[in-house]
Amino acid sequence: LPERRELSLMRACVRLLLLTSSASAAETDPREWTTADVSGWVARVGLHEYRGAFGEGLVDGRRLLGLTLHELEHELLIPSAEHRMVIEMELGELKLRNGLLSTAERARHRKAHPCIEGWSAKEVRKLLEATGLGRFAAAFFSRGVGGDELLRMSGDELRAVMAEQASREEASAREAAAQLLAAQLEMLRAREC
Repeated sequence: LPERRELSLMRACVRLLLLTSSASAAETDPREWTTADVSGWVARVGLHEYRGAFGEGLVDGRRLLGLTLHELEHELLIPSAEHRMVIEMELGELKLRNGLLSTAERARHRKAHPCIEGWSAKEVRKLLEATGLGRFAAAFFSRGVGGDELLRMSGDELRAVMAEQASREEASAREAAAQLLAAQLEMLRAREC
């Protein structure tokens, strides 16, 4: 049961991480990327340890854009479910930035990864609950943290609020959640809505 709860938290955090991923304004069309370009992208999204797997798997841009979670696990041998989710979500952002999603895919992506400017504290609470960070939701809600304030919060401020609610939690798990939430907020700050 604790493992399931931890996996749920990690999945939620990974969703948040996607929203804060690196978006390069100078990106070229990913359909034209070489295996070296893909390896660079893997490093930019913070998963340096998998550059070799993508290179050995001869993953170029076209193959990258079509990868599934199954292929990441069974062909590229990415062992971590959380890391596979990061890659999948980063691919969604990459496709979004490059106009490679259909209208329906774009709508699903935006629904899964919404912009939060102007949100009330209640809406932020619902987002945290929906993404597996519900144990921190009450702390943010009691402080009246809405979307705009959440986007302005520093990593230290996030950790302080999260510590209020989760004082019994293992410090490393709380720190991981704080880092991932901070990363998502960076992406949300940079994202055009």
